[in-house]
Order: sequence, then C-alpha cells, then structure tokens
Amino acid sequence: MLDASGSRTEEQEIIAAQGYTISRSLSDCRIPVQVYSFCTVKEFTVLTLLKTYTETGQDENIFRYSASGWNRDGLALRGAGYLMGKRCGKRILVILTDAWPNDECMIPSSSVIPFGCDYTGKKAVDDTAAEVVKLRKQGIKVMAVISGGTAESTEAAKCMYGKDFIKIKEVGKFAEAVGMLLQKQIMEM
Repeated sequence: MLDASGSRTEEQEIIAAQGYTISRSLSDCRIPVQVYSFCTVKEFTVLTLLKTYTETGQDENIFRYSASGWNRDGLALRGAGYLMGKRCGKRILVILTDAWPNDECMIPSSSVIPFGCDYTGKKAVDDTAAEVVKLRKQGIKVMAVISGGTAESTEAAKCMYGKDFIKIKEVGKFAEAVGMLLQKQIMEM
C-alpha cells in the first residue's frame, strides 16, 4: 500500500518504479500480490487499486500511481483489510509511508471525543495504531517502510507498527527494504 498524499509528489515516479519492482518480483515467485495507493481528497479517503490479486502481467498499472491530497492512514488501513479479504494462507500488508498521518478533516465527535478533534499528531497516530491492531487480529501481518519524516515520525512509527518497520533514507531503497522485511517474516515462520 502506497501513501499517495501530497508530500509524495516529488517522489511519485520513484515510488511507482519501486512498487512495480516489488510487485513484479513477488508475481515472478508466484506470490499473489495486490497494490493500491491511498490519499484523502476533500472528505473522502481514496484507495486506488493499481493491481489486483487476479491480474497477472498487469504490473504496469502501478505506474498510474499519483500523489495528491492528505493521508488518513487509519481509514486507509481499514480499507486495505477489506480489499485483502479473507484469502487463505498468510497475508502481509506492507505500507510505504512517512509515518505522519494528517488530514484536513476532523475526527468526528463521539462519546470518547465529544467535540471532535484534528486528525493529526497523537490522535491520528493512535487511530492508525488501533487499525493496525485490528488487522493483526484478523491474521494480517502489517509492516511499514518509512521514508522521509522526522525523529518525531520515527517515534510515531514505533507506536503504530511496533518493531515491524524499517526507516529508509531515500525512497529508492523501498524495494530493498521490503525484501528485508519479507525475509525476516519468512525466518519467523
């Protein structure tokens, strides 16, 4: 899953190429793969399905990746769980993110948050972490590759993903980082 928020516009071609490389490599190993991006536009979190599990040889569609808008990571993760479905076998979700969820739309009021609040900072990190926990309870292994961001976003990544993340200095190392995360998973099986 690729973060397609506006902070990614200057790197979108590299992200698309790295996503293509990962998808193609997994497909060549006969590992079913699905690729989508997410961003928030106005009041809607948009998940763009770039490649489905059933599309073989359609990895080129990943080059349709386009960055714009905001990023409501918690809602995007909930959508990812839905898109992954109840497939048999092991399910792994790898997300490329800056680990800094931020949306212009507020968290609506509820019994817990009577007046609503901005979707940023600790509230947004906690929302994302809660969705990661829900996915893990469904048997989905959630891992993240963090690029960009600050020391603060690295701390946020620890809160959201625990030990299941790698921070990279340049987005061109995304495919390499995913390879390391997947090797770690295979060794733990």
